[in-house]
Amino acid sequence: MGIAERREREKEALRTGIVEAARDILSEQGLDALSMRAIADRIEYSPATIYTYFRDKDELIRNVVYAGFKRMHEYMRDELIRVGDAANSMEEFGALGRAYALFALENTAYFRVMFELPSVAQMECPGADSAEGVAMMDEQPFDSVVNTMREAVEMGLVAISDPVSGALVGWGMMHGLTSLYLGGHLRDSIQSHEQFVNLIEEAQRSLYVGWMPRGAETGGSADEEVAEPRMQQTS
Repeated sequence: MGIAERREREKEALRTGIVEAARDILSEQGLDALSMRAIADRIEYSPATIYTYFRDKDELIRNVVYAGFKRMHEYMRDELIRVGDAANSMEEFGALGRAYALFALENTAYFRVMFELPSVAQMECPGADSAEGVAMMDEQPFDSVVNTMREAVEMGLVAISDPVSGALVGWGMMHGLTSLYLGGHLRDSIQSHEQFVNLIEEAQRSLYVGWMPRGAETGGSADEEVAEPRMQQTS
């Protein structure tokens, strides 16, 4: 490795460290606690060093949010690959729910910054003009759920009038259960991450049964009957 390449890697590692320090402060203490001085103290660099990477606090927060959504997309991609190309849209809906839960469990600090800070919802992330950024920002996590729900309606797998409303119900259920679990409010019933992922999958199955075309859940006519999606079980 040449000197220039090593220096570039060191710069990228420091930049990542700054973003992760900001993420942790936001998650642990909230927006008011975030400052360049607080980040500098945490990573043991001077505030001036941080300003060489980020113009101000807002730019830094946008980079934290972007990093979080980028990672969430990776979870969604991996779970969709897991169910395979032959999966129908409701099986993909199950995969997206599992991805959401796993992302939150394994990246709780990012999850809290992305979804619990009011100002974050109005932010535009950096990198949207890059090829990777365009691909990611063109299909936000909620858009993926909407598209999956729209396909399910078109295929006759669910009997709902508005795919967007269905996606909101599905996302709201996943987010609500996830927030309750991360906040410790389900500790009497759910003792492990594995049990929680199983709960998410059971909730999705219940939604699907409720959305089935009339007669499908009780073995109606052949043209009405729809197979229940295969939700991935936690290993």
